[in-house]
Amino acid sequence: MRLNRTSRNAVLLVRSRTEGTEGLIRALESRGLDVAWVQSSPEALVRVASEPYPLVLYDLADAADVAACPSRTSSADDDAKQSRSPLSKGLHVFKQIKQQSPHTQIVVLVAQGADVTTCCQAVVSGAATFVEWTPRMPVDRVAESLGQAAERYQVSVREGEDLRSRAIFDEARIAGKSQIMAKLLFQAKRAALVSDAPVLVCGESGTGKQLLAEAIHRMDPKRRSHPFLTVNCAAITGTLAESALFGHRKGSFTGATQDRPGYFQAADKGTLLLDEISELEKPLQPKLLRVLQEGKVLPVGDDIERQVNVRVIAACNRPLPILVQTGEFRLDLYQRLNVISLTIPPLRDRPEDIPPLVQFFLRQYAAYYSHPIEGVDARVYEVLSRTIGSGNVRELENAVRQILAFKVAGRQIELSDIPPGLLEKQAVPDPDGEIVNVLSSAVDAMLRGGRLTLAEMVEQFEAMILNEAMSRSTVTHCELAQRLGLSRRTFYHKLRKYDLPRPKKP
Repeated sequence: MRLNRTSRNAVLLVRSRTEGTEGLIRALESRGLDVAWVQSSPEALVRVASEPYPLVLYDLADAADVAACPSRTSSADDDAKQSRSPLSKGLHVFKQIKQQSPHTQIVVLVAQGADVTTCCQAVVSGAATFVEWTPRMPVDRVAESLGQAAERYQVSVREGEDLRSRAIFDEARIAGKSQIMAKLLFQAKRAALVSDAPVLVCGESGTGKQLLAEAIHRMDPKRRSHPFLTVNCAAITGTLAESALFGHRKGSFTGATQDRPGYFQAADKGTLLLDEISELEKPLQPKLLRVLQEGKVLPVGDDIERQVNVRVIAACNRPLPILVQTGEFRLDLYQRLNVISLTIPPLRDRPEDIPPLVQFFLRQYAAYYSHPIEGVDARVYEVLSRTIGSGNVRELENAVRQILAFKVAGRQIELSDIPPGLLEKQAVPDPDGEIVNVLSSAVDAMLRGGRLTLAEMVEQFEAMILNEAMSRSTVTHCELAQRLGLSRRTFYHKLRKYDLPRPKKP
């Protein structure tokens, strides 16, 4: 069976002659390589452009067909020079392949006794290595060279990912190095380029939702030179909340002594972060929905709408879908806000981010506490990774400040610098933190007069658990029912009851 083209064992063979080619392909495939064969350099360039190959095996003796693929950026004089010899044409193709697929490793086949200068020029032009081979020679050295090139390909890809990850952390101005956060920041950057789409940022308390919103604003080329404002929806209530968001006219209510623009008008052409959007009062929700739909605000006491151009980012640490089900949050508003959804993982799921975060907080607070720090004992990171619980990054920041506050002397953070209370503390495992948050939000909503009864809420959680179990399980439906403590008949009855799809048979 052939491997996927993205596998490090995928090889694109470029060789025009048929003599010995089929035998070469069979020999390489018997050694675990997946070989695709093209007979011209133009065809090779098309293949690499459409599906970048990790490895290209190029017979330099076949370079005579390269004249058909001049570089788009080369001049007529350059093309004339390149057409003088098969060697120069082959070298030109190597450069084009590397331009299209920088990580691709090119192994060059040369005739026995080939000129050393020719081989060196091939390497300078982008080839990883060269190997002497003719159809009468065994392929052991060719296979060995391809194996070494495959390893170099993996190293090149990892280094490229590391460079891209470091660059995105720098661009977002967020401390970290984990791949899960790098992926999130790449998603945030793509979201920043869609300048008019609302973004919903979810995550536990203390994970850095406001920092991510600020990063989206900075990476937005259209809005970054305009205001970024934040309003905490939990801190505004009643008429004052409507006035804060949409503004008011003089005399519209007691204390309104002058016209005042709201946050939406103040953030015109920029970004407005609606923090703790789940706490927005129900009467304000349809008014916010209208602003998102129409791009207009109506100040309190006014009868003339004002046009605004604002990108809205909403942040929440409570599950909005549950609040929609309990009637606390409007479904249409949730759908309008949830155009682009980003979820920040808790710090316990990305412990590799702790060292760069600690270094960042040390630089931030060292001067304040008069303790310039030059290094950190690796054991300190281990202790902090065990002590940081649901407080996430905010809790880590407080821990670093506590360490600096009690440090007596020295420029190195040692294990002895950790206060006893912090050293003895152990983070409370929270593998089901999301479920706890959902349960807490649902119970709060019910106690505040939500629509669901206790029985209905239990049924909703049962449906959620069944759906999650089926989406994650890789076992048969019979075994899944057994693990859930249900008979097969009861299991299928519940699937029908909650309108859930039957699991597929393996």
